[in-house]
Amino acid sequence: MTEQTAPAPAATTTRKPGGRAVAIDALKGLIMVVMALDHVRSFFMKWDGVKEIWYVPATYNPEFWNFWARYISHLAAPGFFFLMGMGMVLMRNSRLKAGWENSKVVRNLVIRGLILVALQFTLEDAAWAMRSGNVARFLATGVLSTLGLAMVFSAFALRFRAWGMVALGVALLIGNQVAVLALDMNKEGLGLAQFLLVYAGAWGPVKVNYPLIPWLGVTLLGMAYGVYWAADSDRCYRQTLWGGLALIGLFVLMRMMPDGIWNLRQATDGTFFGFMQATKYPPSLSWLALTLGANAIILWLFWKGESLVSGMGKVLLDYGRSPLFFYVLHLHLYGTMSLFVFNKHTEIASAAAVWWLVGLAILWPACRYYGRFKGSTHPDSVWRFF
Repeated sequence: MTEQTAPAPAATTTRKPGGRAVAIDALKGLIMVVMALDHVRSFFMKWDGVKEIWYVPATYNPEFWNFWARYISHLAAPGFFFLMGMGMVLMRNSRLKAGWENSKVVRNLVIRGLILVALQFTLEDAAWAMRSGNVARFLATGVLSTLGLAMVFSAFALRFRAWGMVALGVALLIGNQVAVLALDMNKEGLGLAQFLLVYAGAWGPVKVNYPLIPWLGVTLLGMAYGVYWAADSDRCYRQTLWGGLALIGLFVLMRMMPDGIWNLRQATDGTFFGFMQATKYPPSLSWLALTLGANAIILWLFWKGESLVSGMGKVLLDYGRSPLFFYVLHLHLYGTMSLFVFNKHTEIASAAAVWWLVGLAILWPACRYYGRFKGSTHPDSVWRFF
């Protein structure tokens, strides 16, 4: 979501003109694609009873394609926050080289974060309200508002060393996990501030899916990764593979040992699907280990195949270079389409997937045009934010 202008790169790293890392843009683009598939499910299909929230036992849709259509979208939220943190560091580096003071960088990021919060309660919630017909939907928080708040607060941590970012991020994640477990699935008596900061769930008409504290923790980890990447991007990419594999292995161990702070909800059965269905709202440590690990491995794969991505994967790059533009536009596109297709009654994932592909085909030239326009503007232009 954040403009990503890299500092002076290592000579061997492949980048497009302008200093952008191809692998990172490709990962952003892939995240947009899988996120759009999940939102198509929300707009076009009946709710399938899946529960991924902390105060009820986990459930899942056992139908193969429905399960995986939902599950691959889990790449999105951790990828958003982690890459935003990384992008904040890279932006800070480029602006300092351009002569900005640290205070100006922080002020600029705070403004950008507040813009994201405003977009949540206007353009994003309008798309969901259009489909549901419920004006209370304008009170719902979501990924944009939490991204914005995470940007506001993490901007003040840009002066930290990388180890300080990691220490604070891990402390926030573990502290949030302990706080949720202490309630033992009892959400009675919680106030709005507690939902907004720590716990996911509904408080009256306000719905909170992304509480700030755990996602601020992920943002700080992304910032530390950005510091490491800026120092030596090739070495960072190489070690990203091993970090990703270690996180996947950690997920398996955590799920095999359900009694611990790493699982908010235990598996409800002995199936593979039950094993995989870790808690997303708020993110359990096991869920984050899997999703951040998967993002890391995919990032490494894109780095190893940058030449192929630059040639045959241009669609992902076009999506990834205009992520906020894609995000807002795809919600309104699919929301409008859903008013005329299925009327939210289909239960067939493949039928909804057809319209997902139609939407992506419409979005590609729009993102491609916008990306080129954005690239022609001044580095400090407001258009670069989208």
